[in-house]
Amino acid sequence: MIGGLARGLFYSLFNPSSFVAARTDTYASERLARLRLTARLTVIYFLNLLLYAIPLTLAGFGDVGGTTAPTAFAGLVAPVVGNPDSAWRFVSSLVQNSAFLTAAAALTLITFHTGVIATRSSQGFLQTLHTVVYSTSAYLAAIFTAVWYLSTSTAVEVADGLLIYWQAEFVYFFIDVLGAPVGLPGGRPSPVEVSQLSTGGTVAIALLVVALLYYLYSLYLGSRINHHTSRFTAGLVVSIVAVSPAIYVVGSILAATTLP
Repeated sequence: MIGGLARGLFYSLFNPSSFVAARTDTYASERLARLRLTARLTVIYFLNLLLYAIPLTLAGFGDVGGTTAPTAFAGLVAPVVGNPDSAWRFVSSLVQNSAFLTAAAALTLITFHTGVIATRSSQGFLQTLHTVVYSTSAYLAAIFTAVWYLSTSTAVEVADGLLIYWQAEFVYFFIDVLGAPVGLPGGRPSPVEVSQLSTGGTVAIALLVVALLYYLYSLYLGSRINHHTSRFTAGLVVSIVAVSPAIYVVGSILAATTLP
């Protein structure tokens, strides 16, 4: 298992084309075989999800301190663990740390497969599932880890402020374009002085950008290799995935301004 993880890490960094390539010759047409492959990819995703979420949770990310375990949960785990409240906080943090990545993976899956269908290049859902499972398990998980670090470490507060500023400006761009009478809870943020970035903050932002580029490139390779698309078509598919945050923001703004 350790050897497989090391090999996967090596390929994800130095040979991403092999990392995301689906063995399409094994994707048989029989329903049972396809179901087995779907189950296998699902298991791989959740194992990788735990490998991502458990270290974050043990490090204190997403900690919901001060909460007490529900009676039913406490009665269930009390014979096994000494402190049901601590176990409940761990489980709650683990679920929270896993939920964001899972939601982003689901959005990637939907938009990526929509892209290959819209460009009439789909070779099957399993090819998409393989691409998304491997790209999100490695590169998207790295992005989320970097964001968690920036948002919680006091050593990179300026870098975190810069990241929040970029995110808020992204949202306010669409608010301004739509002329919507809404705003973020904290209001429009003030610009952050980039010269105040620490070395650690600069490195963290750089790693975040590199992980983002790897993520988009892995989706490009998944489209090219697993769905046999041209370079132009693969670029279109990745563009559809890339604009999904903008679609989400616009949808949220419209919902906030039109729904009662």
